[in-house]
Amino acid sequence: MPHARARALRVVAVLAVLAVGLAACGKSKKSSTSASTGSTVYIGFVGAKTGDNANLGINIRDGIKVAIDEENAKKDGPTIALKEFDTGGDPAQATTVAPQFIQDNSVIGTVGPAFSGETKALIPLYQDAGLVFISPSATNVKLPTIVSPETVFHRVIADDALQASGIASYLSQTVKPKSVAFINDNSEYGKGLAADVQRLSVAKGVKAATTQVVDPKAQDFSATVNAIKASGADTVFYGGYYAEAGRLRKQLVDAGVKGTFVSGDGSLDPGFITAAGPAAAEGAKLTCPCNLSFSTSTGTLKTFFDAFKKDIGKDPGLYSPEAYDAAKILIKGIKAGNTTRPKLLDYVNSKLGTYDGISKTIKFENTGNIGSTQFFVFEVKGGAIAPSETITADKPPETTTTVGPSTSMTVGASTTTTSKP
Repeated sequence: MPHARARALRVVAVLAVLAVGLAACGKSKKSSTSASTGSTVYIGFVGAKTGDNANLGINIRDGIKVAIDEENAKKDGPTIALKEFDTGGDPAQATTVAPQFIQDNSVIGTVGPAFSGETKALIPLYQDAGLVFISPSATNVKLPTIVSPETVFHRVIADDALQASGIASYLSQTVKPKSVAFINDNSEYGKGLAADVQRLSVAKGVKAATTQVVDPKAQDFSATVNAIKASGADTVFYGGYYAEAGRLRKQLVDAGVKGTFVSGDGSLDPGFITAAGPAAAEGAKLTCPCNLSFSTSTGTLKTFFDAFKKDIGKDPGLYSPEAYDAAKILIKGIKAGNTTRPKLLDYVNSKLGTYDGISKTIKFENTGNIGSTQFFVFEVKGGAIAPSETITADKPPETTTTVGPSTSMTVGASTTTTSKP
């Protein structure tokens, strides 16, 4: 899908539009706190249902639906209903749609926005309205600083800085290589991720054998493969996207370099396996601060998988577990009697405490970030991406500069074309 962070560059222009929107509905928003119509309480989904980003938004929307259906089946509180607001994943469209939920007195909290660009554009409106929201996927490091003091923004996924820190922890604590070859595709995402992983890994005592850059348009990576082989590295880290990562992995294996291969969420895609071939892809480690739910999952992730499959008719996709958790948190607050905007906001900020989600343990910091530094490693097994292990990363340094990737991902039957939010 189009790169959501690239769109964020347009936010300066969009904020000019915001000023007009705020003037039109600013003073009335904070009085728009009534939650329910009869015995029904509404939460919103704010994200892409159309356009290039639609599949990712639908994954999130469907995760919310599963949570709502489960809670309504308990018949132990008000009926929860969902109102859907399609942003197309675009900041400009999001600001156009915003009055629909900002001024809708019945919507007392939302799951989403999903992308960092639209989230950045909408935070001032949410803040002015006192409308709490929980993003399942927006990972830009600077989102908590858009307005000050900020109280409405929350996310159930760690920010971009965690990825590099998590990979460095994984390399140093689990892989424990003799040395690592750090390779990148010279893209903003790949170069930044590889540089941060190398810097943080070396600080943890990992030896850098060589640093190489590949041309993602090239089919032949023999010069890089030869440099890796000559360096003696027993582990390769690749910062970039799945297609090139797969080709590099295949060429390394063909050249007899069969050490551990690790890559970030830009490679977390079945296209990696297609490009490498199942035999060469086998054993590769692909990482993400998000969690995934598979038919082979266990515990609550397996329960969620089965419920999602039954309710929605397909496998959960990328960010479906995070969306489910976000919705459950809002519903928990509603069932505790917090059925106005101010009360639900106060509940999420002050009364939630620690929530044991299916994607991870969630505890919001004052910034709205989650305190958890859980980081997930997936492995190619038998020609498919499968869960491997969970790593506890160090709290990322503020100087980390990783930018999320644009990637097309298929998890089970659900295909998402995503620019990592």
